[in-house]
Amino acid sequence: MKYIKFFLTNTILLTILSSAVVGQDISQIMFINELDTKRTATYGDALRMFGFQTGTLPESHLLKGYDDNSKLTKGMASLMIARHLGLQKSLMYRIFGTERYAYRACVAEKFFSAVGSEHDLMSGPQLIGLFGKIEDFKGKR
Repeated sequence: MKYIKFFLTNTILLTILSSAVVGQDISQIMFINELDTKRTATYGDALRMFGFQTGTLPESHLLKGYDDNSKLTKGMASLMIARHLGLQKSLMYRIFGTERYAYRACVAEKFFSAVGSEHDLMSGPQLIGLFGKIEDFKGKR
């Protein structure tokens, strides 16, 4: 079981890092290794992961009312994803643009399972896995 977790973690890690520049900073790799051990990810962790993937994070992706140490919920991550990927299939998300409806839009796109809510906290490994799903989604577009 430990080997499978190690293998899956490294596979996801390689997927995320494959989109980064070849001369990647070792601090990014160390950050992801540390994130993999966190029971609860933070908003700052999500911002940093988006930064790795996109290079720079547009102002529109930032969430108001949170600081880097705020515990990351699925709703927060969903709103960042919906803004980043321009998810427009959900009418309620397009109207209200809230974490609640962003989460439902992300469930519809298979980023999250339908079990749970936008208030559920995310762990470090879940956040890493989420970025693998984002890469897969971008590849299918």
